[in-house]
Amino acid sequence: MSLLKKFLKPGKPKWQHDDPAVRKQALADLPHEQILQFIDIEPSAELRLQAVQRLSDEAVLEKLLAHNHDDVREAARNHWLGMLMPAGKDLASISVSATLVRIAGLTRDDELRLQAIARITDQQERLAIARQHPVARVRLTAAEGIDDYQLLQQLLDHAQGKDKAVYRLCKDRLAAAKAAADAKAEQQQKIQNVLEQAAYLNRIGYGPEFNGRLQVLTRQREEFASAMDADQQARLDSELQQARAVLQQHEQEEQRRADAERLAAAAQQRQLELLEQLQQVVKPAAAADQLQQSLHEIDSAWHSSLVDHKPEQQQLRLFENTLQQGMALHSALASYNDNDSQLEQWLQQDLPADMKGLQQVIRSGKDWLGLFKWPADLPQPEWLAALRGKCQLAEAQLANLQDQQTARIDQIDQQLSKLEKLLDEGHLKDASKFYGQVNHALRQIDHKSAQRFQHRIKAVGARLSEMRDWQGYVTTPKKEALCEEMEALIGVEIAPESLANKIQALQEEWKTLNTSQPDKELWERFQIAGDKAFEPCRAWYAEAAQQRELNITLRNQLIDELSQYEANLDWSSADWKVVQKTLEAARETFRGYSPVERGAHRDTQSRFHSICDKIYAHLKAEYDRNLATKSSLADTAAQLLQQEDLTGVVDQIKQLQQQWKQVGVTPRAADQKLWRQFRSNCDAIFARLDEQRAERKSAIDHQVSAAEALVQQAQALLDSDIADDELQQQLQQIEQEFAAVELPRGAHQRLRKALSDVANTLHEREEALLAEEDRQRWQGLLDNLVAIANADETQWQQAEALPEGYSQKEFEQRWQQAGQFTNASAEARDLCIRMEILAEQESPASDQNRRMELQVQRLAEAMGQAVSRDAERASLVSQWLLTSSDTDQQQRFLNALQASL
Repeated sequence: MSLLKKFLKPGKPKWQHDDPAVRKQALADLPHEQILQFIDIEPSAELRLQAVQRLSDEAVLEKLLAHNHDDVREAARNHWLGMLMPAGKDLASISVSATLVRIAGLTRDDELRLQAIARITDQQERLAIARQHPVARVRLTAAEGIDDYQLLQQLLDHAQGKDKAVYRLCKDRLAAAKAAADAKAEQQQKIQNVLEQAAYLNRIGYGPEFNGRLQVLTRQREEFASAMDADQQARLDSELQQARAVLQQHEQEEQRRADAERLAAAAQQRQLELLEQLQQVVKPAAAADQLQQSLHEIDSAWHSSLVDHKPEQQQLRLFENTLQQGMALHSALASYNDNDSQLEQWLQQDLPADMKGLQQVIRSGKDWLGLFKWPADLPQPEWLAALRGKCQLAEAQLANLQDQQTARIDQIDQQLSKLEKLLDEGHLKDASKFYGQVNHALRQIDHKSAQRFQHRIKAVGARLSEMRDWQGYVTTPKKEALCEEMEALIGVEIAPESLANKIQALQEEWKTLNTSQPDKELWERFQIAGDKAFEPCRAWYAEAAQQRELNITLRNQLIDELSQYEANLDWSSADWKVVQKTLEAARETFRGYSPVERGAHRDTQSRFHSICDKIYAHLKAEYDRNLATKSSLADTAAQLLQQEDLTGVVDQIKQLQQQWKQVGVTPRAADQKLWRQFRSNCDAIFARLDEQRAERKSAIDHQVSAAEALVQQAQALLDSDIADDELQQQLQQIEQEFAAVELPRGAHQRLRKALSDVANTLHEREEALLAEEDRQRWQGLLDNLVAIANADETQWQQAEALPEGYSQKEFEQRWQQAGQFTNASAEARDLCIRMEILAEQESPASDQNRRMELQVQRLAEAMGQAVSRDAERASLVSQWLLTSSDTDQQQRFLNALQASL
C-alpha cells in the first residue's frame, strides 16, 4: 500500500521519476522546452547525453556550452557540430560565414578549424576571431583573410604588444596596401604625364619625332586603359585624335608635295616634248591655217605646263624664239596666201630694159620681201626663191646697164645733137620721136650720169614744147599751172628724195606739153622755179654721194682690219667667244656701211665674204672640236646611266656638267640638240639616284623604327614587376639586339643615350634597393637596442629583424633582463669609447686619456689579425648586451653605433 502511494504521489512528473528507466521513457515524449530543465537535474550522464541529442535549437545548445557538467558541454558541442556538418557534408558545401564561424568555434580539429576560418568571407567575423580566439594560429589564419584597410588598422592597434605574428601580418598588409596606393598614385601620375605629353605634342605641332611620339602615346593609351577614368580616356582620346589629324594633314601635305613634284616632272617632260613638237611644226611646208592652229595649241599647252614647272631660262628663250619664228612663218605664209596671185603676176612680168624700170623692180621686190618677212633660219620656198631670184636678176641687169652706160652716154649725146638739129629745122614729129628715145636712153644710165644731159634735155624739151604750143594755144594754161606747182615746191620742208621725185614728175609732165612753137617765157619761169626748188636736193645728192664714198672707204678699212686680225691672231690660243662676237660684229658693221655704188658694193662684198670665210673656217674647226667634246660627254653620261651601281656617279655627273660648261663655243642648233641628249641622261641618272635614296631612306627608317621599338621595350621594363635579375637579363638581350641594328650616327647617339638612361635607372634602383635593405638591416639592430634600453614592449614587438651576424638569442636574454642593468659602469664607458673609435667619432674630453689607452690596446690586438669593421661592431654589441649602463651611456653607445654604420 505504501508502494502504490509512492507511485501515485501527485505533482511529480515521470521525467523526474526516481527510476532511470521511467525517466528514459518519459524523455522520449518530453517537450523541447523542458529538456533543458531535464538536463539540469538529471543525475545520469547517459540520459543527459540522450537529452542533448533531442535538442535542435541553437540558442539552447549555446547555453549548454556553458553547462557545469563537462559531459553536457562536450555533448552539446558535438551534437551542434553534427547538426552543422552532418555525415557526408564537407566545408566546400558551406558558404554562410556565421556557420563557418560556429564550426571553427565548436571543432576540436585544428585543421578543420583553420579550413573553416579560411572559407569565412565576412571580414568582420574574421576580425572578431583574430582579436578574441585563444589560439594564435587561428587568430593568424583569420587575420590572413582580412584586406580592408580600416579593419587591418584596427587589428594592428589591437595586436600591438599582444600578438606579434598578427601584428607583423597587419603591418605587412598595410605596407602593401600603402605600396599599392602609392603605385596607383604613381600610375595616375604617369597617366597625367601621358595626357600632358599628348597636349604638348599637339601644341608644338609636327616635327621629326611626331609620329614616333604618337605611336608611344597610343601604346600607353592601351597600357593605361584599365586605370583611366572616363574623363581621362575622353581627354586622351581627343588629344590622340587631334594628333592623328595633324599627322594625317602632314601626310596629305607630303602627298601634295609628291604630287607637285610628279606633276613638275611630267610638266618638264611635256615641255621638252612641246619644244620638239614646236621645232617640228615650224616648217615652210606647213599650211598657214594648220600652222596657226598648231602654234596656238602648243602655246596653250606650254603655258598650262608652266603652272607645274618653270623651265630654265635657256629653254624658255628657245621656246619663245622658236614660237616667234613660227609666228613669223605664219605671218609670211598668210601674207603669201593673200597676195599669191599678185605676186605670181609680178613674177611673170618681164624685166624692163631701162635702169629706172629695173630700179622700180628692185624696189618692188624689196617691198614684197618686207611684206613677207620670211624667217632667216628657215629654208625658203620656191616662190620666195623666185622672188629673190628676180630681185637678184634685176640687180644684175641694172649692174649690166651701169657697165654699158659709157656707150649709152655717147649715144645719148649724139641723139641730143640730132634732136637739136631737128628742132632747128622745125621737124616737130621727128623731134618728138627722138625726144622719147633720148628719155628712154637716159633711164638706162644712172642718175649722176643722166644729170650731165639734164640741161640739154630740158632745153630741147622746152623747145619741143614751144613748138607744140604753137600747134595749140591750149597748152599754155597747163604750162602756167606747172610753173605754179614748181614754184610751190620752192622752200617746202620735205625729204630731198621726195622733193626731187616731185620736181622730176613736173618736168616729165612739162615735156609732154612741148609743141612745135616754143614758149620761152613760161619755160624760163618753169626752169628758174625748178632750179630754186631743186637747190636742197642738190646738197642732199652731194652729201649722199659723199656718204657712199665714205662707206666704201669704211668697208675697205674693215676688210683690212679683218685681214690683219686673221693673219696676226694666234689661232692655237684664240678666245673663240671673242672671235665669234668679232665676226658677228664685223658682219653687222659691214651691213651698216650702206649705201655704196653698185660696182664698189660687189667688190667690197666679195672681199668681205672671203675674209669672213677664212675667219669662220678657224671658228668652224673650233666648233667641230667642241661639238665632238660635248658629244663625248653626252655619250659618257649615257654609259653612266646603264650602270647598275650608281655609287659615286653623282660626282662623275657633276664633273661632266662642269666639263660641259668649260667647253668652248658651239653653233646654237647643234649645241641644243646635244644638250637635250646630255640633260636627258643626267636627269635619268638623278631620277634613279632619287629612287635609290628613297629605298635607302626607307631601309634606314625601318632600322630606326626597330631600334626605337627596342628602346621602348627597354623603357617598359622600368614599369614591370619582373625580378631585378631577370630585368638585367632582358635588358642585356635588348642591348645585344640593339648593337646588331645599323643606324645613322645621329639616331644611334639619340637611341643609345635613351637605352643607357634605362640601364642607369635600373642601376640606380638597384643601388637604392640595396641602400634600403642595408638601412633596414641596421635599423633592426638599432630598434632592438632602443627597445631594450627603454624596456618598451611595443618597440620590442615592432622592431625589425636583426641583421646577419647578430644572435637573436642574446637579444632575447637581454630583453628578459630589461630594466635590471641600469647602473653606469666602467665597462659600459669603455664600450662607448671603443664604438666611438670604430665610428671615428670624438669622445668627451674627460675620456681622452682612456680613449688613447684603448686605441693602443686595439692596435696591439689587431696586429697579425684581419678583423673587419662589421665583426668588431658585432663584438662590441655582444659585449654591450652583457654590460650594465645608465641612460646617458646607452644613448652615447647608440649614437656611436649609428655613426659607425
